[in-house]
Order: sequence, then structure tokens, then C-alpha cells
Amino acid sequence: MADTENLIAGDEPTDYIKERNYLLREVAYEDVRRAWFTMSHMLLSDGAHVVDMGCSTGELTYAMAALFPKIRFTGVDKSKRNINQAKNKFKLTNLKFKLGDVTGDLFPPESVDAIINSFILHQVFSNSLYNEKIVSDTLRKQFSMLKSEGLMFIRDYAKPPEGEFVLMEMHDKESEGNTLSELSEADLLVWYSEHARPKQDPGCGGFFLEELEPRFPKTRLFRLPYKWAYEYIMRKDSREKWERDLPFEYTYFTVPEFRSELSALGARLEYSAPHWDDEFIRRNFTGHFRLLQMDGEPLGDPPTSFIAVARKMPEKSSLRIKERRLSHKKGNIEIHGMRDEHTGDLVDVATRNLEVAEMLPYHITDEGRVYIYLHDGIARGLANAVSRSGLNLDLREWSGHMVEPIAVDYDHIKALGDFAGQNSANFIYQYLGLKAKRESVIEEGPFYYPEPNYIDERVHTLYMHVQRLKDVLPIKSSVLQSHHFHAKGMLRLFSAQHVLDAISVGLIPNARLELQILSLMQHLKIKAENWISKEIGIAQGEITNTFDVREFLRQVSHSDKRFRDAKNTAGQLRTVNSIFVEEGQTQGGYTGISSEDLDFVISDDKTINTAVVLPLTRSTKGDIHAGFLIKHLPVPQRYEGNGLSVAAPTFNIPKEIKNFRMLKQFIAEKFGVTPDMVLKLGESYFSHIGVTPQKIHPLAVAAPPDYFKDPKTQFMPVYQYMILWRSISKEPHFMTTLARAYRFLPEHMKMDAKREVMMIVKEKFQAAQPDWSMPATEVVTKKASAKNGKNEFTLAIGGGAAPVKKALDTLDKNPANAKNFAKKKELEKEERKSRKRMGLAAARTTGNAEEEEDDPSEEFETSAKKKKNKVKISLDLVHEFENEIQDIRDALDEQENKPKPEKW
Repeated sequence: MADTENLIAGDEPTDYIKERNYLLREVAYEDVRRAWFTMSHMLLSDGAHVVDMGCSTGELTYAMAALFPKIRFTGVDKSKRNINQAKNKFKLTNLKFKLGDVTGDLFPPESVDAIINSFILHQVFSNSLYNEKIVSDTLRKQFSMLKSEGLMFIRDYAKPPEGEFVLMEMHDKESEGNTLSELSEADLLVWYSEHARPKQDPGCGGFFLEELEPRFPKTRLFRLPYKWAYEYIMRKDSREKWERDLPFEYTYFTVPEFRSELSALGARLEYSAPHWDDEFIRRNFTGHFRLLQMDGEPLGDPPTSFIAVARKMPEKSSLRIKERRLSHKKGNIEIHGMRDEHTGDLVDVATRNLEVAEMLPYHITDEGRVYIYLHDGIARGLANAVSRSGLNLDLREWSGHMVEPIAVDYDHIKALGDFAGQNSANFIYQYLGLKAKRESVIEEGPFYYPEPNYIDERVHTLYMHVQRLKDVLPIKSSVLQSHHFHAKGMLRLFSAQHVLDAISVGLIPNARLELQILSLMQHLKIKAENWISKEIGIAQGEITNTFDVREFLRQVSHSDKRFRDAKNTAGQLRTVNSIFVEEGQTQGGYTGISSEDLDFVISDDKTINTAVVLPLTRSTKGDIHAGFLIKHLPVPQRYEGNGLSVAAPTFNIPKEIKNFRMLKQFIAEKFGVTPDMVLKLGESYFSHIGVTPQKIHPLAVAAPPDYFKDPKTQFMPVYQYMILWRSISKEPHFMTTLARAYRFLPEHMKMDAKREVMMIVKEKFQAAQPDWSMPATEVVTKKASAKNGKNEFTLAIGGGAAPVKKALDTLDKNPANAKNFAKKKELEKEERKSRKRMGLAAARTTGNAEEEEDDPSEEFETSAKKKKNKVKISLDLVHEFENEIQDIRDALDEQENKPKPEKW
């Protein structure tokens, strides 16, 4: 549900959200959602001109124009009636409508920035007597209208493999009458087989359909071409427009043919993928029919559409990067073994001996929008590595040119020393060519372990407030390191919210960037909008396996070097060194532009697909709880001295799993639940595209507490996660699944969690004082004062165990019932003394683990030894989750602020 208000620093509501909601107040939810989904696939600069082909009466075009007021839109349709209706109804300064045929030369060559073909090309195909060549000619003409590096977005239906037959099993129900609206689904299929292709000569329409003996009572079984089964499935529930759409065939190109057509135009096919609309599938597929192969093996749910994003590139530009052949050179990645001395287990860890900082320079507009500079078009050939084990489960493909934060060697940051004064400004100009905002300095955000189980790497996040220069700037060679590909990419300015949207629809397969942007917006007190909605209903029950937070924090506070270097490896990982070739087009054909040796890591015992699953349940109090496992991770131990972390259950997806329906069944069996309790949490993403082709598929299991039998799975209320997540997890996949799952919670459950947090904030933390005997777990921000040249470290909630612990005693109670504050303060004082007697380490502020006094040989040093500058502690929770608190106020006022769209 999109926020009806947004906040910027100073808590002033921004006008553009209110204005946008007002403009969309009478637009159907489906049109707004479709407009958002479409534009989320096109990261366009302000001022771009977008043409919406086949706009009909203009609802989609208008919704896009209202959502993106700084982009110009032109809707095109060949119906004069439609265009007149659109012109009369929809009026915006950035919106026009034009009468014209989408197959014609509508605009001069190289004059528009983007073209949208949303469910229109199948009409072109059908209106030309089902002629695929007309579609090809239309794409060619439209491509000529695009400017260099302009974008084309296609969303339509993809034809199943040519000539393939399937079995379709349906309920045997009697029709209520003879009209189309009264026919049962099985009888409607029979009717459709006799009347399809009405534009053919009389007696020549229809398609092959054979009814077979049913496999089960009260069912009917049909044999038919897969194409026509799909045509029927995608239209069967739209009875009101059945006869209107009967002459149209929805499918014309297969997925490979779509990709081939666009590549033949000289396009960089940046992203293409079948798309499954979960809600559409739940409503129209599940329980209505079964699709089977001819041998009776079940097929997965067919995609509800196909999506392609193509960029027009000059000749001899980089179009695609793929693994070509193996190389015999030695790579940079090394694998070494580590043994868990507590269990005796031997694990493999891969290292590049590299520590990376990812920079997100940001700019805030006058109306409170956040823009960030990212590295657009960086070459990541590993996205197209040859599959060694397991299928490309979701069939998503990229050209190999990605959008990422700007990566620099962390040694450059350490060499910088102090961020104060001109140091930050000089660095940002020297390495990126950007100019710092006056008196702004580099700020350290959270750091991440991309794959803490087996990739020895930590990624630092750096932010800096900069001036808005050009929207596109060249990348300096100092950022590219040893990069040899012709495609260097550019520094490009993006709306931070737009990038979040692109990640949510799968265009950008980078969950770490999602967390980094959310962290930045939280730091700036700017709310990220949420366009993802999915209702999760969970029956209540008694939760017995709850998380002992106190004991966990006590263990985290001590150094624990259980993983030690071993002489041998475990044989779990191996490195591959291959030559990746960059191809471009010249004179209508493809040619190699450059090549580079890349080494990466794979596991022969596992597929490239990993499922990360978040258990969700509901207590008798009505609280939503999330489940997790407690793990010791070898990589965080190396950097922090203790690898203890909460983590989501993970499962290697076997080779036999070939579609999402099988995957849901597989996960359901692991947890002992039914497949309908397994939920997809957004699109898959690469765990570490620079080191491994492994893909993560985020899922949740929503079930009553007694369904979760594994004693190792522990539970904690979601509202406690909102306070403690930085303190208890070093595993990015857990953080990603938790963040995504929270968006799907029913609004009243979200509100309960937010209200609990708000009461805790008001009653407990506002009076909390820093206690230096407690260990800090994370530095949220390192900021240098330009005036005095001194570094100040701000520890927000999650940055210190002492204030966190003070809240734990009352988290399971109603904080509003606390009456004797003085007595509580005395109890807290005794608690601190007790923890001191237990020998907990002193606070640390650098992110490195504390050295225990009885182990002077360890490499970690205390923050007190490293830093002599004054340290400032802030326990104001606003820094960490003010957005959540403000959401409560927004929600309480929401009913008074009509009209507005209720759910987006």
C-alpha cells in the first residue's frame, strides 16, 4: 500500500505525494498498479519523452504521467473515439494524446526516449491475419524512433513451445445454461475449440481438442496443443469481453523468438523474463485446472505475461556478455578450509583478499525526493555463466550490464584517514567526479557480508550528500580496477524510490542495494513507499519455542573464535576460470568486442538455486512472530571475533525442481505444511554476482505455531525485530526476507507491531542512558564535523546491547502499564552491575569484535585503543525506525484524508 504522506527531515509532509494521490483518486487500482509495474522496468531520467503505444482510452498513460510528473508521456491509439475520450478526461501538463496507428511511422527517427508496448503487439498480430512479420516490422519502425540508448518495454503473452501437446484436467460441472457466461469451464473450452480464429475462412477455424477418459471421478481430461491451452487459460475468466477478444490470439512469439527479434534489431536486451502474477494465479489457476505433460507429469503454472526491456545501442557497442570457454590461467580466488572446533565440521571459504566499499552519493530535491548516483551498465558476465548445476528456475535473463553502487577498494577509504574538512570533498571529486554539498562529509552506513557462510568478504556502505551535476557522468578509471571489458558503464542519477521499485519487480537482482537504499532513506527520515501487497492470514496458537534474547546478546558480546584455519579443504567448493566474451553488432551481424578472464566459485554438490525461507506464525496475543535458526558463521567471525547470528532456514533446491509449483511443494514438505502456506517474497537475486552465480529465492511459510516442529527454529515478535535486527543478524538473506515479509503483513497486524514499538520508545528508551560496560554491535553512522575536524560516532538503537537489554524485560508486557519508574531504574542499575560482574566486554565502535583480556594474541583491538577522539552516543530511536513510528500517526489520520487510493 503506497503511503499517503511522505516525510522529509523536519517532519513536513511533501506535497507531491498528496497531489499524486489526489490525481489518482478515480483511477482503478488495477490501472495504477499496472502503471507502477510498467515504469518500474524503465529507469529514465527526468525530462524523458515516453510513448505509450495502443493507449486505448488513456487510463494507463494517465496513471503513469501522474506517478512520474517529471517525465513526458504521449498516448497513441488508432481509434479517434478513444483519443477524444482520453483528451477530454485526462489533462496533465506532462501528458498528450495522439491519433495514429502503432504500426506506422508516428515520430521522426531518434526522437523519443522510450516506447511502451503493453499488451498491444498481440492485437497487431491478430489484426494482420495472424502475421508475425507485421509484428517484426512494427518493432523495427518503433526502434528507429528511439534515441540512441533509448528504451523499449514490451509486455505481452509468450507462446508455449511450438507443436507441444499437453493434458488439461478440469472439474466435471454442469453448465447453468447455453450462453457463454453460463457455461462451465470445461464446456467453455469445448466451445472455444470450435470458434477460435473466427477470421479464418468459414469452417477453417478452431483447434484440435480431444477428450480422454478421466483419471479421477468428477473430472474431465482433454488433450490439446499447449498454445491453445494457454490461450484459453488466459481469457477464461474474462467472460464480459470474451466475444470482443475472440478474434485476437494472445500469443505469437515464444520466449526465444522474442529475444531473437529484439537482438536482430541491434538492441541490448537488458532484461527479459516470464512473469507470474501470484494473485492472478491464486484466483484463476489454483483449484480450477491441472496442466500435465503427455506422460502425466504435472507442469507448473504458466506465466501470466512475458516482459522484455531492450536498449537501443550504437553499432559496435556492448550488447551482451556471456561465458564462452574455459581458461587455463590461474585466477584470484583462493579456497581454504576452516574447522569448527566445537563440532569438528570442516567448511570451505573462498576469498579474493579484497575488501570493498560501495558508495551511494545522494542528492535531496526541494520537494524531498532522494536521488542517488549509481554505476549503470557495469559489466557482470557472471549473470550469464554456463549453468553447471540446476535450471534457471525463473527463466530470467540479463545482458550482463547491471546497475550497482559505485564500488571502490576499501584501502582507498582507509588511506583517506579522517573524513573531516576537505578530505571527503577531495575524495568524492577525485574518484567520482562529483562535488560535495557544502560541509557534507562521507558517512559510513551498515556493512554487509554478501555470503557469510562461504565467501570471505565484507562490503562497507558509504554515503555522501553531493550536488546535482549532470544526470550522466563518465566513470573514472580508478573505480574500474582491473576491468577489461569495453563496457565501462556510466555514473547515472536515479530516483532512490524508482530503484527500489526496479528491484521489487526483478529488473535489478541486487538485494543488498535494496537494503542500502532503505538504510539511507531511514537515515534521512524519508519514507520509502511500498507498492507490494499480499494478504497473509495466519491462525493463532501458542508459541513455545521463543528466543532468549538476553542469552544471545550475552554470547555475542564475547569473542568466539571457534572457526580455525585448517590444513585441508572440505571439497565443498571449487573455482572455475573462464573467458567471458563481450559481443556487439556490426553490419547486421554479431562480432566479439572484448574478452576477459573471470574466476568464480561453484559447488558441485549443490545447484545454483538456494531457497531462503522465513517462518511466520501468530501468537495467542495476535502478534506476528518470525522464525529463524541460530548459526555460527565463519566469515563474520574473522571480522568481528564472533560469528553468532540469527539466520533464516536455507535449502538447496534440487535439480528435480523445475518450476515454482514444485518448489512450493518441496518447501511445504520440509516444513510439514500445505503448498498454499508457502509464499514468494519478491523476485530472486544474486547472492554475490562478483564471485558466484548462486541465486537466492526468498520465500515465507505462514502457518500456526504447532506446524513448526523443528526444535531449532525459534520465534520472536516482529516488533522486537524492528528494534533489534541490527544487533542480532549478520546474515543478509535473513534481513532481506524479513524486510520483504513485513510488507506483506495485513495492515492491522502491522499496526499492532508499530504501536508496540512506539510505546516501548516512549516509555523505555527516552530515559535510557549509555552504559559503557555493554558491547556495541554496530556503528550506524560515522560523521566528521567540518568545523572541529573531530570524528563523532553515533550509536543508534541496535548499536548498543545495554539499552536494548533494558527493554527486553518488558517487551512481552504492555509498556503503558509501567507505574513505578524509580523502582524500574533501580532494577536496571542492578542489571548493569550484574552484567559487569559477568565480564562482558567494553563497548566497541568500529565494528570489530572486542579482544578478551585472556587472549592477547588475537588480532582485534578495542575501539579505545584505536580511537582517541570523543565518542558520542545517541539512543534516540528516531534514527533507526522513526519511519515506523510515523507510520502509526499517518495511519491514524488516514481515514480523515479522503479521497485517495486505498491500496496500491
